[in-house]
Amino acid sequence: MSHPPVRSAVWACLAFTAAVFISHYFLSPEIVLWTALFCALLGFLGRFLRGKPGICLRLAAFGAAAGCLCFLCQERLIREPAESHVGEQRPADFRVTDWPDVYDDSVYVTVRLTERGFPPVLCRLVSYVPGELDDLRPGDQLRGELRFSSALIRDGREVDNYAAQGIFLRAVCTDTPEYTGRWPFSFLYLPGRLGRAVLLTVQRLFPADTAGFVAALLTGEKGPLYADGDRYFALQEAGLAHAVAVSGMHISILMGFFFLLLGRSRSAVIAAIPVLALFAAMTGFSPSVSRAAFMQLCILAAPLFRREEDPITSLSVVLALLLFLNPSAAGSVSLQLSFGAMAGIWLVSERMYRALTERIDASRLGGHRLIHWLGYLLAGSLSSSAGALLLSAPLAAAHFGTVSVVSPLSNLLCLWAVSAVYIGGGLTVALGALFPGAGRLAAGALSWIVRYIFAVADVLRRIPCAMVYLSHPIFVLWLMFVYVLLLLTWLTARKGRGFRPAAPLCLAVIGLYAGAFAVKMSWSDSLSLSALDVGQGECMVLCCGDRTVVVDCGGSPTMDAGETAVRFLGGRQRRHVDALILTHLHSDHCGGAARLLRQCRVDRLFLPAEADRDGHLPEILDAARRAGTEVEYVRSNLLLRVGELGCTIFAPQLPGGENENCLTVLATQGDFDVLITGDSPAAAEELLVSRYQLPDIEILAVGHHGSRSATCPSLLEAVRPDAAVISVGYNTYGHPAREVLSRLDAYHIRVYRTDEQGTVTLTAPGR
Repeated sequence: MSHPPVRSAVWACLAFTAAVFISHYFLSPEIVLWTALFCALLGFLGRFLRGKPGICLRLAAFGAAAGCLCFLCQERLIREPAESHVGEQRPADFRVTDWPDVYDDSVYVTVRLTERGFPPVLCRLVSYVPGELDDLRPGDQLRGELRFSSALIRDGREVDNYAAQGIFLRAVCTDTPEYTGRWPFSFLYLPGRLGRAVLLTVQRLFPADTAGFVAALLTGEKGPLYADGDRYFALQEAGLAHAVAVSGMHISILMGFFFLLLGRSRSAVIAAIPVLALFAAMTGFSPSVSRAAFMQLCILAAPLFRREEDPITSLSVVLALLLFLNPSAAGSVSLQLSFGAMAGIWLVSERMYRALTERIDASRLGGHRLIHWLGYLLAGSLSSSAGALLLSAPLAAAHFGTVSVVSPLSNLLCLWAVSAVYIGGGLTVALGALFPGAGRLAAGALSWIVRYIFAVADVLRRIPCAMVYLSHPIFVLWLMFVYVLLLLTWLTARKGRGFRPAAPLCLAVIGLYAGAFAVKMSWSDSLSLSALDVGQGECMVLCCGDRTVVVDCGGSPTMDAGETAVRFLGGRQRRHVDALILTHLHSDHCGGAARLLRQCRVDRLFLPAEADRDGHLPEILDAARRAGTEVEYVRSNLLLRVGELGCTIFAPQLPGGENENCLTVLATQGDFDVLITGDSPAAAEELLVSRYQLPDIEILAVGHHGSRSATCPSLLEAVRPDAAVISVGYNTYGHPAREVLSRLDAYHIRVYRTDEQGTVTLTAPGR
């Protein structure tokens, strides 16, 4: 099969796109300007090159120049003026553009600043007063005192997620905003209000265990599904999370059902166009939905204008259009994954489908009608899944550090069910709006299909290496090996030898399990401590042979410590944790514990006896209950034995707040000792030293991220560590304090810091 020739206009669009991506990721604004001038000059020189090569060169050069200038205009006219207000606190008028998001005690809402002197940007508004912004609707206009900060920097790190949505400022409400009226054009938010109505109807009709899935499928609102972490993580590990990310699949299902009802007449095609626009607006014009809607529009409109639809032209034009509207969308993960999946489908899926169906036709089974139909169905599912994974898998690996290898199988087993729930859910919502009783009955029946999807995901996630974690170099090499196999298979097929996937597939599976075996064989019998890079927080992993103990699991707000721990452990084939010890329940020490409990098998959980019963504890205990983890409150010192590793857990030394009510852990193997004090203050350290005979230790996890209130001289004098690890990230507290660093230097202690070296692993000498 040969693809249609690439049209000349595609060169301009692809060059525009490449210029925006390169400017976003690699170039400073000053260099972007010179790059634009160089590309424009190259375009003028292309006039001396005759024929189609000259045309393509001119289109590509001028397209690249336009991409650079577009990016530069956003930088100079929008981002820089917006960031000039960072640090200000002032009254401002603003208009709500989306429904509020409520997280614990905080409310987040996207607004457009309408005060004179502000650039035309969206702003992410935060209120820490419960109930203050909860009832806002898109179109509401307010005035309030706001304190501005950059949306591009979180915890000292550059982030793309807000800029990709056109948001360049964050603001905190410092008082209760005053409602000033409704925007005269609030009717433009009608699709969003319709999406909200669908969400509320789903929550009213469907059982609690399935409502989040259906809501995410119909509206793109995944908050309720995220809240049910067990099921969402199962979908993620089974490669089905994409099913609830509203995308081209949903557009295809919607249009397929639409034409099934109305036929594919000219009038039906015309009627489908506003339906497409309404659905895209209802789900917020996310990059993946906008891409799918535009491409579907091209498919529908091509026959109306007697033109042949060209996928590569549609794909390149819509990508260039989205980046023209917001060049910072180049940093959107969903945009990259969506276009990567479509490009992969365009490159290989049709060729693979033809090869598979030709084999089905040539086989003896091809004559059986049912088997023939099932074979074609299987070929279509496998070819589309393989094409989508071709380019999206490396992108997912780069952004998330994971690859789900069972996703083709999960798609084969579940995509029909997803289609049924999507169409059935829409019909159920319509029915329930008119007849609530009948809607609840339909929702109850449809929920069994959702539970089937959950069951399949739960089974597939348990397959060894179902999710590959690339935190270990062996699995990075494995992924590279897989793509070498794919390239060789493609070259072989090009030489006329046919598409033969069996051998490469078997080699890839063998390579995966060989890599997993090699990782397990590399486990050391010596005790090691890994201080994970979780920002301003702490997560310590103790490994000794096949035994694993995790002490604390929390980090900065922008870093999910649970996810970091799962990736680290998964990359080392350690999905079983013998014990999780939480020294205390501040979020920077326990915020990721619930996720760790949900995604790894944890035998025992240890907590301080007087742990704060509010905050994170209810979520942690719920995750432990669901996982069957034994929970033990430490009221007095205890000794935990896991294989050759012994952990002495010292009960809190002082009454008082969370820091005073902090556990201390001494991990020992032979004569190698590691001391972890959490956030214990100096007074607690002095009591610990005076009450117990502590050994000379090899590694000290410096207390309270290097705060001057911990790591007292008497502790250092008593334990005489050889090395110290400071788990610290960007902070405004001055951690680690100069006094602490000077004190460690005075005792000639080697210092390792996660903010400078990333994850730090120290291992006892070989035995």
